[in-house]
Amino acid sequence: MKRHLRDATGRVRSSRGASAALALLTSAGLVLSGCAAAGGGVRDVSSTPVRGGVLKYRAAGGGKSLDPATTTGYGLAVPLRGLVDSLVFNNPDGTFAPWLATKWEVNANATRYAFTLRQDVTFSNGEEFDAAAVRKSYQALRDGGAKYAVANQWIGALAQITTPDPYTVVFDLAKPNSSFLQAVSSTVLGVVAPATAALPFEKRQEGLGIIGSGPFVADESRGEEGYTLVRRDDYAWAPEPAANRGAPYLDRIEVHNIQDNSIAAAELRSGGLDLLHNTEPADKTEFSTSREITIRREPLPGSALGFAANTEVPGLDDVRVRRALALAVDRGAVLKRASAIDIAPKGAYTASNPYFTDQSDKIRTDVAAAERLLDEAGWRRDADGVRAKAGARLSFELVYSPSTVSHEPNIAVVQSQWRAIGVELKFGSLTQAELNQRLQSGNYAFSWGSGTRPDADVLRSTYAGLDEELDEVFDQILAEPDIAARKALAGRASEIVLDEAYYIPLYDFIQPLAHRNSTHLPLLEATHIPWLGDAWTDQR
Repeated sequence: MKRHLRDATGRVRSSRGASAALALLTSAGLVLSGCAAAGGGVRDVSSTPVRGGVLKYRAAGGGKSLDPATTTGYGLAVPLRGLVDSLVFNNPDGTFAPWLATKWEVNANATRYAFTLRQDVTFSNGEEFDAAAVRKSYQALRDGGAKYAVANQWIGALAQITTPDPYTVVFDLAKPNSSFLQAVSSTVLGVVAPATAALPFEKRQEGLGIIGSGPFVADESRGEEGYTLVRRDDYAWAPEPAANRGAPYLDRIEVHNIQDNSIAAAELRSGGLDLLHNTEPADKTEFSTSREITIRREPLPGSALGFAANTEVPGLDDVRVRRALALAVDRGAVLKRASAIDIAPKGAYTASNPYFTDQSDKIRTDVAAAERLLDEAGWRRDADGVRAKAGARLSFELVYSPSTVSHEPNIAVVQSQWRAIGVELKFGSLTQAELNQRLQSGNYAFSWGSGTRPDADVLRSTYAGLDEELDEVFDQILAEPDIAARKALAGRASEIVLDEAYYIPLYDFIQPLAHRNSTHLPLLEATHIPWLGDAWTDQR
């Protein structure tokens, strides 16, 4: 077995073939470096941490579930990162550092990953963390099947999990997965205690059943309103890059599921909240110049934000219609309704994704060409101006969760642009449960969103199964250990997605994680999720 090992700096080296090893282990999660950019205020990152205090966090679109394996949205995952630790930590520069695993080995074709585990970790219920616990945690996800769709896609074609000794766990894959190391660094694949792994899926989604080894423990559930995490005083196994090696500075984290973005923004201004996810465009613009509030200015390292087409829907099964809809979008007009810090897309990947290639030439506006394509496809304007063919109207519905309501003014701009070419767009938010049901049943025309993963594989979760050539490219990405080759393949995947108009990107969305300058977030993962074991708030 060709072995890829971590050196003393936490970077990756190889027992032989150093460049290939580095390519394999770092290619899964490279992102552009950088921490939260300040607005008008100056963040004092060198101030002395303060012990105690409460971090009040707003999560948009949250429900009752605290299960990290199903709560895959960025904003909802922020506090859940405090419940569960991961095998490795994905640094903002793309390297990997020890966390629950002290070292790891990967074979030459990325089908075997062996992790050596720490021996001083316990779960918050007192259960021991060992190789058997890791196996049970991952096996529960496999047994859950489609209920853990994202987690299982990231894991890949798992053949078996073995435990050669109590502190070594080995994952053997039936197919190459060069993205596996980045996957196991995620909150989604955070390790849960055997007691949680043994719960039926439905029980894991209720109340306080998620038990992890993280720096915080679920203490109180307020149902749909939110929950509270409290400090774990005996925590002593922080990820290697963390400055705080022991128990977290914060006493507790209060999570508030405030659905109204304007109310949440007002709470942040007044000090009723310390940190929030999601704002209206006007508030995001205001926060970008505030002297009291910091807001991130980098798009999340994933895929651009826009409409993903369901090609099984009549009309969208015709590439001419999909291309027409893409050509009809004037992104300049859309961005005028967005915030001052959102930027135009230049590909299917966001510009902060390490596998981004500038394909701006494929994202353009040509209304006349859009009209011609619809005419060629046989769609003619009806009396009300909406095109029809064989008694069917060219009318589509966009579905999304409550966390997307801040984008509705921008969606309305697209609605107007499509109406001008004879296409009707309906849109409205659904509860998370309703949205999941609609997506699983295929009862929708467009879904809204973006992928948040600093990896070339981020497009696969949305676009796998649509196109034989695209699926082949996805397989090649997973089998390719070389960074440059992976980037070329990612560029081809993006090209297909855009040429076939499986996706209509609107902008590189600046995910609005905003906080008061009295809140300090010194360590972020490559996904831009802050590690809250290092966070603190100035006492008021």
